[in-house]
Amino acid sequence: MIDFLKNVGINNDVLVEMIKNNDETAIFDLSCNSKDSVEIIKYMRNIGVTNIDELLIYRIDIFFLTFEQFIKRLSKFNIPALVNHINDDYANIDIINE
Repeated sequence: MIDFLKNVGINNDVLVEMIKNNDETAIFDLSCNSKDSVEIIKYMRNIGVTNIDELLIYRIDIFFLTFEQFIKRLSKFNIPALVNHINDDYANIDIINE
């Protein structure tokens, strides 16, 4: 169901942890948003986010957004500062929801 993530370098261990830490509905929702979630992952890598695995495991809801919604939320911030903040602790991604 979420094997599409392998195409962007997410390994099996992360997929297993995602399934363990999220309910079936969340996994299904992610699979329904595969195109946008892949774009979000690629964009995160491009701007320097290093803890994408943890975000997928513990903050899967971020990847339910459309790519446009994600970019709009990030646009309110200084991107390098936000990336540093997220890289310090994946939970800091919550700031984009405020």
